[in-house]
Amino acid sequence: MPALLSSDALELLGLLAYIYLENNRPEKAVVVLNAISVLGQADTRSLTLLALAQLRSGKPDTALSTLERVAMSGGINAVFHLVRAQALLALGRTEESTAAMQAYVALRTAAPTTRADRAIPSS
Repeated sequence: MPALLSSDALELLGLLAYIYLENNRPEKAVVVLNAISVLGQADTRSLTLLALAQLRSGKPDTALSTLERVAMSGGINAVFHLVRAQALLALGRTEESTAAMQAYVALRTAAPTTRADRAIPSS
């Protein structure tokens, strides 16, 4: 069984992945976030960030697979729908993308922005 990372180490790796995304290095963010996932310590936020990094790396199909993992764990939130809408649009699935964007807007207007939502970089 792989060694578990401390909460401080997880937070640091999440910050590193965020910095990679903010500096147009999504491939590096994918590596960091996949490492967290392989260790079994990926939460909803890190998996959603992984999907965004995969999308920005030109792999929208892989991003959708990652988002399926998020959905299966019950982690559907506004940011999930936003990343999903972008991945679907990248795949040319415009009707599904529109529906996902509508779900995003509905959730954003229903709930105030949280700190976790702000931690996901926008496109």
